[in-house]
Amino acid sequence: MFFAFSSCSDSMDFPDLYENITIIYWMGDNGLSSTAEKDIEELVQGKDKIPANSKIIIYYDKTNDYPVIYQLDAENGKKIWKQFTREEDCTDSLTILTNLKDIIRNFPAKNYGLAFGSHGSGWVWQRRMALGPDISHNSNYLNIPTLRGVLEQLPHFKYIFFDVCFMQGIEVAYELRNVTDWIVGSPAEIPGPGAPYSIITEALCKGDINGIVEGYEDYYPIGNYNGVVLSAIKCDELENFAICTRQYIEQAFANRQTISASDIQAIQKYSSEFSSYTYCFDMNSAMSRILSEEEYLNWFQSFDKTVPIRQAKTGKWYARYCYDATIYDSEHFGGFSMYIPKDDYEGNIKNTDLRRFQWYKAVGWDRTGW
Repeated sequence: MFFAFSSCSDSMDFPDLYENITIIYWMGDNGLSSTAEKDIEELVQGKDKIPANSKIIIYYDKTNDYPVIYQLDAENGKKIWKQFTREEDCTDSLTILTNLKDIIRNFPAKNYGLAFGSHGSGWVWQRRMALGPDISHNSNYLNIPTLRGVLEQLPHFKYIFFDVCFMQGIEVAYELRNVTDWIVGSPAEIPGPGAPYSIITEALCKGDINGIVEGYEDYYPIGNYNGVVLSAIKCDELENFAICTRQYIEQAFANRQTISASDIQAIQKYSSEFSSYTYCFDMNSAMSRILSEEEYLNWFQSFDKTVPIRQAKTGKWYARYCYDATIYDSEHFGGFSMYIPKDDYEGNIKNTDLRRFQWYKAVGWDRTGW
Protein backbone atom coordinates (compact mmCIF):
# COMPACT_ATOMS: atom_id res chain seq x y z
CA MET A 1 0.00 0.00 0.00
CA PHE A 2 2.82 2.38 0.88
CA PHE A 3 4.59 1.69 -2.46
CA ALA A 4 1.39 2.43 -4.33
CA PHE A 5 0.95 5.61 -2.32
CA SER A 6 4.48 6.77 -3.05
CA SER A 7 4.19 6.06 -6.78
CA CYS A 8 1.38 8.60 -7.16
CA SER A 9 4.01 11.37 -6.98
CA ASP A 10 5.34 10.38 -10.43
CA SER A 11 2.47 12.11 -12.20
CA MET A 12 2.47 15.29 -10.09
CA ASP A 13 3.98 18.64 -11.09
CA PHE A 14 6.35 19.62 -8.27
CA PRO A 15 6.88 23.24 -7.32
CA ASP A 16 10.44 24.51 -7.00
CA LEU A 17 12.33 23.19 -4.01
CA TYR A 18 11.54 25.20 -0.88
CA GLU A 19 14.27 26.23 1.50
CA ASN A 20 12.32 25.36 4.67
CA ILE A 21 9.01 23.65 5.31
CA THR A 22 7.74 23.61 8.89
CA ILE A 23 4.98 21.08 9.54
CA ILE A 24 2.79 21.58 12.59
CA TYR A 25 0.67 18.53 13.37
CA TRP A 26 -2.09 19.53 15.77
CA MET A 27 -3.98 16.63 17.38
CA GLY A 28 -6.82 18.84 18.54
CA ASP A 29 -9.81 16.49 18.51
CA ASN A 30 -9.97 16.79 22.29
CA GLY A 31 -10.07 19.47 24.99
CA LEU A 32 -7.25 21.38 23.29
CA SER A 33 -9.22 22.32 20.19
CA SER A 34 -9.57 25.97 21.24
CA THR A 35 -5.86 26.10 22.16
CA ALA A 36 -4.99 24.89 18.68
CA GLU A 37 -7.17 27.63 17.15
CA LYS A 38 -5.28 30.27 19.14
CA ASP A 39 -1.92 28.80 18.18
CA ILE A 40 -2.90 29.00 14.52
CA GLU A 41 -3.96 32.63 15.02
CA GLU A 42 -0.54 33.33 16.58
CA LEU A 43 1.20 31.78 13.58
CA VAL A 44 -0.80 34.07 11.29
CA GLN A 45 0.25 37.04 13.43
CA GLY A 46 3.87 36.03 12.92
CA LYS A 47 3.58 35.36 9.17
CA ASP A 48 5.76 38.34 8.21
CA LYS A 49 8.66 36.57 9.97
CA ILE A 50 8.41 33.57 7.65
CA PRO A 51 11.53 33.69 5.44
CA ALA A 52 11.33 33.82 1.66
CA ASN A 53 10.89 30.48 -0.07
CA SER A 54 9.58 28.94 3.15
CA LYS A 55 6.15 27.83 4.33
CA ILE A 56 4.40 26.58 7.42
CA ILE A 57 1.98 23.71 6.81
CA ILE A 58 -0.56 23.09 9.57
CA TYR A 59 -2.55 19.90 9.92
CA TYR A 60 -5.40 20.49 12.36
CA ASP A 61 -7.91 17.91 13.57
CA LYS A 62 -10.58 19.48 15.74
CA THR A 63 -13.72 18.64 17.67
CA ASN A 64 -17.08 18.75 15.94
CA ASP A 65 -15.59 19.30 12.50
CA TYR A 66 -13.46 17.59 9.86
CA PRO A 67 -9.69 18.05 9.74
CA VAL A 68 -8.09 20.73 7.60
CA ILE A 69 -4.57 21.45 6.31
CA TYR A 70 -3.49 25.10 5.98
CA GLN A 71 -0.52 26.58 4.20
CA LEU A 72 0.96 29.80 5.55
CA ASP A 73 3.61 32.11 4.13
CA ALA A 74 4.59 35.77 4.33
CA GLU A 75 3.18 36.76 0.94
CA ASN A 76 -0.18 34.99 0.90
CA GLY A 77 -0.99 34.52 4.58
CA LYS A 78 -3.11 31.53 5.61
CA LYS A 79 -4.93 29.51 3.00
CA ILE A 80 -6.73 26.18 3.10
CA TRP A 81 -4.63 23.64 1.23
CA LYS A 82 -6.84 20.63 1.92
CA GLN A 83 -10.29 20.40 3.50
CA PHE A 84 -11.18 16.87 4.56
CA THR A 85 -14.73 15.67 3.91
CA ARG A 86 -14.81 12.98 6.58
CA GLU A 87 -13.59 12.44 10.12
CA GLU A 88 -10.27 10.66 10.66
CA ASP A 89 -8.25 9.46 13.63
CA CYS A 90 -5.36 11.93 13.90
CA THR A 91 -3.47 9.53 16.22
CA ASP A 92 -3.60 6.59 13.81
CA SER A 93 -0.20 5.69 12.37
CA LEU A 94 -1.42 5.26 8.77
CA THR A 95 -3.34 8.54 8.98
CA ILE A 96 -0.23 10.38 10.17
CA LEU A 97 1.99 8.73 7.56
CA THR A 98 -0.46 9.46 4.74
CA ASN A 99 -0.85 13.12 5.71
CA LEU A 100 2.85 13.75 6.22
CA LYS A 101 3.76 12.02 2.96
CA ASP A 102 1.12 14.07 1.16
CA ILE A 103 2.56 17.30 2.59
CA ILE A 104 6.17 16.37 1.84
CA ARG A 105 5.34 15.24 -1.70
CA ASN A 106 3.62 18.53 -2.48
CA PHE A 107 6.06 20.79 -0.64
CA PRO A 108 9.54 19.39 -1.37
CA ALA A 109 12.20 21.20 0.65
CA LYS A 110 15.86 21.26 1.62
CA ASN A 111 14.93 21.29 5.31
CA TYR A 112 11.93 20.03 7.25
CA GLY A 113 10.94 20.84 10.81
CA LEU A 114 8.13 19.03 12.61
CA ALA A 115 6.10 20.22 15.59
CA PHE A 116 3.38 18.41 17.53
CA GLY A 117 0.57 19.88 19.57
CA SER A 118 -1.60 17.69 21.81
CA HIS A 119 -1.89 16.26 25.29
CA GLY A 120 1.03 14.07 26.19
CA SER A 121 2.49 11.75 28.80
CA GLY A 122 5.94 10.95 27.44
CA TRP A 123 6.95 7.33 26.99
CA VAL A 124 4.45 5.51 29.22
CA TRP A 125 2.46 2.87 27.39
CA GLN A 126 -0.63 1.96 29.35
CA ARG A 127 -2.60 4.54 31.33
CA ARG A 128 -1.98 7.30 28.81
CA MET A 129 -0.28 6.61 25.53
CA ALA A 130 2.02 9.53 24.74
CA LEU A 131 0.17 11.73 22.22
CA GLY A 132 -3.51 12.47 21.80
CA PRO A 133 -6.29 11.58 22.33
CA ASP A 134 -8.67 11.64 19.40
CA ILE A 135 -12.02 11.64 21.17
CA SER A 136 -13.93 10.97 17.94
CA HIS A 137 -12.17 7.60 17.79
CA ASN A 138 -12.55 6.05 21.24
CA SER A 139 -9.98 8.44 22.73
CA ASN A 140 -7.15 6.72 20.90
CA TYR A 141 -3.52 7.69 21.63
CA LEU A 142 -0.29 7.38 19.70
CA ASN A 143 2.69 5.72 21.40
CA ILE A 144 6.30 6.64 20.69
CA PRO A 145 7.59 3.40 19.09
CA THR A 146 4.70 3.65 16.61
CA LEU A 147 5.58 7.29 15.92
CA ARG A 148 9.17 6.21 15.28
CA GLY A 149 7.95 3.67 12.74
CA VAL A 150 6.03 6.39 10.92
CA LEU A 151 8.86 8.93 10.88
CA GLU A 152 11.42 6.37 9.68
CA GLN A 153 9.53 6.31 6.37
CA LEU A 154 9.92 10.05 5.82
CA PRO A 155 12.80 12.43 5.05
CA HIS A 156 15.09 13.27 7.97
CA PHE A 157 13.86 16.20 10.08
CA LYS A 158 16.01 19.08 11.23
CA TYR A 159 14.12 19.08 14.51
CA ILE A 160 11.05 17.72 16.26
CA PHE A 161 9.41 20.19 18.62
CA PHE A 162 6.95 18.76 21.15
CA ASP A 163 4.71 21.55 22.41
CA VAL A 164 3.30 18.85 24.64
CA CYS A 165 3.55 17.93 28.33
CA PHE A 166 6.14 15.40 29.61
CA MET A 167 7.71 14.55 26.24
CA GLN A 168 11.34 15.45 26.95
CA GLY A 169 12.51 12.16 28.42
CA ILE A 170 15.51 10.04 27.49
CA GLU A 171 13.23 7.10 26.62
CA VAL A 172 11.44 9.22 23.97
CA ALA A 173 14.58 10.90 22.67
CA TYR A 174 16.53 7.65 22.21
CA GLU A 175 13.60 6.08 20.35
CA LEU A 176 13.52 8.99 17.87
CA ARG A 177 17.28 9.57 17.62
CA ASN A 178 17.59 8.48 13.98
CA VAL A 179 14.75 10.53 12.48
CA THR A 180 15.80 14.05 13.52
CA ASP A 181 18.83 16.18 14.39
CA TRP A 182 17.27 17.81 17.47
CA ILE A 183 14.38 17.21 19.86
CA VAL A 184 12.96 20.23 21.71
CA GLY A 185 10.47 19.91 24.54
CA SER A 186 9.72 19.86 28.24
CA PRO A 187 10.11 17.07 30.83
CA ALA A 188 7.26 18.65 32.80
CA GLU A 189 3.83 20.06 32.09
CA ILE A 190 3.71 23.04 29.77
CA PRO A 191 1.49 26.13 30.18
CA GLY A 192 -2.02 25.78 28.79
CA PRO A 193 -1.46 28.29 25.95
CA GLY A 194 1.71 26.49 24.91
CA ALA A 195 4.39 28.17 22.85
CA PRO A 196 4.14 31.85 21.79
CA TYR A 197 4.04 31.04 18.09
CA SER A 198 3.97 34.66 16.88
CA ILE A 199 7.34 35.13 18.64
CA ILE A 200 9.05 31.91 17.51
CA THR A 201 7.72 31.79 13.93
CA GLU A 202 11.06 32.69 12.34
CA ALA A 203 12.99 30.30 14.60
CA LEU A 204 10.66 27.44 13.67
CA CYS A 205 11.11 28.12 9.97
CA LYS A 206 14.89 28.43 10.12
CA GLY A 207 15.42 25.55 12.52
CA ASP A 208 16.97 27.93 15.04
CA ILE A 209 16.94 25.67 18.10
CA ASN A 210 18.21 28.33 20.51
CA GLY A 211 15.61 30.73 19.16
CA ILE A 212 12.76 28.27 19.77
CA VAL A 213 13.86 27.58 23.35
CA GLU A 214 14.67 31.17 24.29
CA GLY A 215 11.55 32.65 22.67
CA TYR A 216 9.34 30.16 24.49
CA GLU A 217 11.13 30.63 27.83
CA ASP A 218 11.21 34.45 27.66
CA TYR A 219 7.46 34.69 27.09
CA TYR A 220 6.68 33.33 30.56
CA PRO A 221 5.63 34.00 33.31
CA ILE A 222 2.31 35.43 32.17
CA GLY A 223 -1.07 35.34 33.91
CA ASN A 224 -1.41 32.19 36.00
CA TYR A 225 1.44 30.45 34.21
CA ASN A 226 4.67 30.64 36.22
CA GLY A 227 7.04 29.45 33.55
CA VAL A 228 8.16 26.57 31.39
CA VAL A 229 11.08 24.12 31.60
CA LEU A 230 12.70 23.34 28.25
CA SER A 231 15.71 21.64 26.72
CA ALA A 232 17.09 20.63 23.33
CA ILE A 233 18.66 17.21 22.77
CA LYS A 234 21.33 16.74 20.09
CA CYS A 235 20.39 13.38 18.64
CA ASP A 236 23.71 12.42 17.07
CA GLU A 237 25.19 12.29 20.58
CA LEU A 238 22.61 9.87 21.96
CA GLU A 239 24.29 6.57 21.08
CA ASN A 240 27.60 7.62 22.67
CA PHE A 241 25.61 8.90 25.63
CA ALA A 242 23.92 5.49 26.00
CA ILE A 243 27.32 3.74 25.94
CA CYS A 244 28.63 6.09 28.62
CA THR A 245 25.53 5.72 30.79
CA ARG A 246 25.27 1.95 30.43
CA GLN A 247 28.25 1.11 32.65
CA TYR A 248 26.81 3.15 35.50
CA ILE A 249 23.26 1.81 35.20
CA GLU A 250 24.48 -1.80 35.18
CA GLN A 251 26.64 -1.13 38.21
CA ALA A 252 24.23 0.95 40.29
CA PHE A 253 21.13 -1.16 39.65
CA ALA A 254 22.63 -4.67 39.42
CA ASN A 255 20.47 -7.46 40.85
CA ARG A 256 17.44 -5.14 41.02
CA GLN A 257 19.08 -2.66 43.35
CA THR A 258 17.22 0.60 43.74
CA ILE A 259 17.77 4.08 45.15
CA SER A 260 17.43 4.91 48.83
CA ALA A 261 14.36 6.80 49.99
CA SER A 262 16.46 9.80 51.00
CA ASP A 263 18.09 10.03 47.58
CA ILE A 264 14.74 9.67 45.85
CA GLN A 265 13.44 12.61 47.89
CA ALA A 266 16.43 14.77 46.91
CA ILE A 267 16.29 14.11 43.16
CA GLN A 268 14.59 16.80 41.09
CA LYS A 269 11.15 15.61 40.00
CA TYR A 270 8.70 16.94 37.45
CA SER A 271 5.69 15.26 39.04
CA SER A 272 4.53 14.55 42.57
CA GLU A 273 5.80 11.42 44.29
CA PHE A 274 2.54 9.50 44.42
CA SER A 275 0.93 10.66 41.19
CA SER A 276 0.75 8.40 38.16
CA TYR A 277 3.43 10.60 36.60
CA THR A 278 6.24 9.70 39.03
CA TYR A 279 8.49 8.60 36.22
CA CYS A 280 9.78 12.11 35.54
CA PHE A 281 13.09 12.30 37.42
CA ASP A 282 15.56 14.88 36.15
CA MET A 283 18.33 12.71 34.70
CA ASN A 284 21.22 14.98 35.64
CA SER A 285 19.90 15.34 39.19
CA ALA A 286 19.40 11.57 39.48
CA MET A 287 22.86 10.64 38.22
CA SER A 288 24.49 13.15 40.56
CA ARG A 289 22.99 11.09 43.44
CA ILE A 290 23.57 7.66 41.96
CA LEU A 291 27.24 8.10 41.02
CA SER A 292 30.40 8.91 42.93
CA GLU A 293 31.82 12.39 42.34
CA GLU A 294 34.45 11.10 39.90
CA GLU A 295 31.93 8.95 38.01
CA TYR A 296 29.47 11.82 37.83
CA LEU A 297 32.04 14.25 36.38
CA ASN A 298 32.94 11.71 33.70
CA TRP A 299 29.29 11.02 32.88
CA PHE A 300 28.41 14.73 32.85
CA GLN A 301 30.81 15.42 29.98
CA SER A 302 28.72 13.17 27.77
CA PHE A 303 25.45 14.54 29.15
CA ASP A 304 26.52 18.13 28.46
CA LYS A 305 27.20 17.31 24.79
CA THR A 306 23.86 15.54 24.49
CA VAL A 307 21.74 18.28 26.11
CA PRO A 308 23.67 21.46 25.28
CA ILE A 309 20.60 23.70 25.53
CA ARG A 310 18.63 23.61 28.78
CA GLN A 311 16.59 26.44 30.26
CA ALA A 312 14.68 27.02 33.48
CA LYS A 313 14.75 30.80 33.68
CA THR A 314 11.93 31.25 36.20
CA GLY A 315 12.74 28.04 38.08
CA LYS A 316 9.01 27.23 38.03
CA TRP A 317 6.45 25.75 35.70
CA TYR A 318 2.69 25.43 35.49
CA ALA A 319 1.46 22.14 36.95
CA ARG A 320 -1.59 20.15 37.88
CA TYR A 321 0.29 16.96 38.72
CA CYS A 322 3.16 18.33 40.78
CA TYR A 323 2.73 19.82 44.26
CA ASP A 324 6.09 21.62 44.16
CA ALA A 325 6.57 22.81 40.59
CA THR A 326 9.96 24.41 41.17
CA ILE A 327 13.58 23.64 40.35
CA TYR A 328 14.93 22.82 43.80
CA ASP A 329 18.12 21.10 42.56
CA SER A 330 19.27 23.97 40.35
CA GLU A 331 22.90 22.85 40.57
CA HIS A 332 22.06 19.67 38.67
CA PHE A 333 19.21 20.88 36.48
CA GLY A 334 19.25 18.81 33.31
CA GLY A 335 16.01 19.67 31.55
CA PHE A 336 14.99 16.17 30.62
CA SER A 337 13.79 13.13 32.50
CA MET A 338 14.56 9.46 33.06
CA TYR A 339 12.61 6.64 34.65
CA ILE A 340 13.96 4.83 37.71
CA PRO A 341 12.37 1.36 38.14
CA LYS A 342 10.69 0.50 41.42
CA ASP A 343 8.66 -2.28 43.02
CA ASP A 344 5.05 -1.29 43.64
CA TYR A 345 1.82 -1.38 41.67
CA GLU A 346 2.50 1.70 39.55
CA GLY A 347 6.18 0.85 39.26
CA ASN A 348 5.56 -2.65 37.97
CA ILE A 349 3.27 -1.31 35.25
CA LYS A 350 5.92 1.17 34.13
CA ASN A 351 8.73 -1.38 34.47
CA THR A 352 6.89 -3.45 31.86
CA ASP A 353 6.33 -0.39 29.66
CA LEU A 354 10.05 0.42 29.73
CA ARG A 355 10.91 -2.90 28.09
CA ARG A 356 9.16 -1.79 24.90
CA PHE A 357 11.75 0.95 24.31
CA GLN A 358 15.17 0.77 22.69
CA TRP A 359 16.66 2.65 25.65
CA TYR A 360 15.94 -0.36 27.88
CA LYS A 361 18.58 -2.58 26.23
CA ALA A 362 20.86 0.19 25.00
CA VAL A 363 21.60 1.36 28.52
CA GLY A 364 21.62 -2.07 30.18
CA TRP A 365 18.40 -2.09 32.16
CA ASP A 366 17.83 -5.59 30.78
CA ARG A 367 21.03 -6.78 32.49
CA THR A 368 20.06 -5.45 35.93
CA GLY A 369 17.02 -7.66 36.49
CA TRP A 370 14.63 -4.76 36.06
